[in-house]
Amino acid sequence: MNHKAKQFKVKVKEIKKIKSDIFLMSFSSAYLAKVAQPGQFLHIKVESVILRRPFSIHKIEKGKTKVLFRVRGRGTKKLSQSKKGIALDMIGPLGEGFKLSRKRVAREKKQSILLAGGIGVAPLVYLAQKLPKGDNKVLLGSKTKKDIVAEAEFKKLGFKSYVSTDDGSSGKKGTVVDLLETVLKGTKLAKETTVFACGPKEMLFEIAKVLKKYPKVNCQVSFEQFMGCGLGICCACVIKTKQGYRKVCKDGPVFNIKDIV
Repeated sequence: MNHKAKQFKVKVKEIKKIKSDIFLMSFSSAYLAKVAQPGQFLHIKVESVILRRPFSIHKIEKGKTKVLFRVRGRGTKKLSQSKKGIALDMIGPLGEGFKLSRKRVAREKKQSILLAGGIGVAPLVYLAQKLPKGDNKVLLGSKTKKDIVAEAEFKKLGFKSYVSTDDGSSGKKGTVVDLLETVLKGTKLAKETTVFACGPKEMLFEIAKVLKKYPKVNCQVSFEQFMGCGLGICCACVIKTKQGYRKVCKDGPVFNIKDIV
């Protein structure tokens, strides 16, 4: 177990539906507010479901932690039906999150591009809260306009937002990777430019293809992967990397893209 992770219980402060199948849950935890890092996750016990479910830390503000999730199966459906005041058992924060540069670089020489495919937006708002101000952008991809999540949150944090939709109902028609290619072509890249991405595995590999044209651009990706134990014991979430097989729950979920392709 991560040396900062522990098992604890919290009471749900609020749970609300923000899209037809997407929910935002919040609870107070002074411990998480103190130690959690962007990209880490919580392993939550859901009533009547055997295995815990992993959820990215979406946002932490004023001691309140928020989790954003899409209903995908029995566990997430049950969680979406939670009532205010119910106690949740969780383990966290778990995993290796995004690595933020500690180097002192002038603002104009530093740039961050956040990229989310669908519900991959979940860990990126907390990351956006922690990134230094500057020429920062966020690229949000979804199937349709009604599926776009958290755009207003990024704008409040000073990010310039770009949107792509599969059906063209908002922003650029096509995938968010197509959008990335367009944005990179039209952007004067800073000396230190980093892409932070989260979404389906296939999307992450497509990002790697685009970035081959931009070898100086750094890229960190957060994997969406099925997990069993969440603690690195069961090996249900392994992926192949250049250093051999790695566990997404323990060695990730965030990896340098150059280590996996």
